[in-house]
Amino acid sequence: MFNEVFIDWITASQNHQEGGLPIITGGVVVHYDASGIPRLERNCAASFTGSHGTSIRVGCDGFRVSLSGNVGRFGRENNLFNFGWEGTKEACARILTDVGLPIFTASSGIKEHENYKRGAVVSRLDITANYATGSETQARAAIRWLGERSISRMKRGQAGDESVWWSNTRHMFKTYIKHIEMLAHGVEKENIAYQWCKDRGVVRVEMELKKRLLSDLGLNDWDTLSQKKIEELFHDHTQILKAVDRSDELDLIDSLPIRSRIYASAWLAGKDLRDLAGQATLYRHSKILREYGLDILHVRNVNQLPVRVRIVDMKPLSVPDWYQQVAA
Repeated sequence: MFNEVFIDWITASQNHQEGGLPIITGGVVVHYDASGIPRLERNCAASFTGSHGTSIRVGCDGFRVSLSGNVGRFGRENNLFNFGWEGTKEACARILTDVGLPIFTASSGIKEHENYKRGAVVSRLDITANYATGSETQARAAIRWLGERSISRMKRGQAGDESVWWSNTRHMFKTYIKHIEMLAHGVEKENIAYQWCKDRGVVRVEMELKKRLLSDLGLNDWDTLSQKKIEELFHDHTQILKAVDRSDELDLIDSLPIRSRIYASAWLAGKDLRDLAGQATLYRHSKILREYGLDILHVRNVNQLPVRVRIVDMKPLSVPDWYQQVAA
């Protein structure tokens, strides 16, 4: 029922050219031109509230059906684990059926022919997995270690040693300590899911795929998505978790390419390499040394004892038997 790599949010819509569907709206936004003449009306989705403080948004203007939210979480106590693609599709169907709307479907007919009808289109998809570090101390160390990593063409942000994220216009990638996040959302410390996460030092890894990236990957159509593709995409975009910090290995320098050793040595000593070389040179050696687990573009804090976190060995947690009983 629940998956180790699962979906935590979906935004999807489908046009029905024949129309005649029930109107579901949370209001209408009207756009006027400079002369005050209305040029465009946009129907806003309505919010539906479920148990445990959950909600989703559904809208229909008579032709276009839209759904947005954490459909697997809707009406459930928590989302420690959630549905994969098939379960998410079923949850979408239940919600739409309950409000009297047609369910999302795949495209029909041949694309080049007149009988072709496009199916549902996905404009946002959040993919998630849980990782165990062994304890809260190790979880915090993992966040600190990840906070020193960089991802190409993505802006990084961090909240202490509890969460770190990277984002751009195409997607967002974030990691955080799960049991701390659960407390912030009102979960009691006596809750079995909270204790389970705290004891194992669970770190949540989430990737938000935005409309542009889904379109570029050819994964924005309902019929092109599958659990296998989602898992492959998740693992491909979370390669940062497979990097290993080798800065505490005594024989590290001897294992590096000769021309890069001077920059690695200076970085290990805590020096700002921008004082030693130009940007082009640093980027060139950074690319080489990243393969050895060293990120020389960020100044190393030598005042702190290095904590060796073998994130490369972390694997998605399996769904425990008790969770099936509690969350179903």
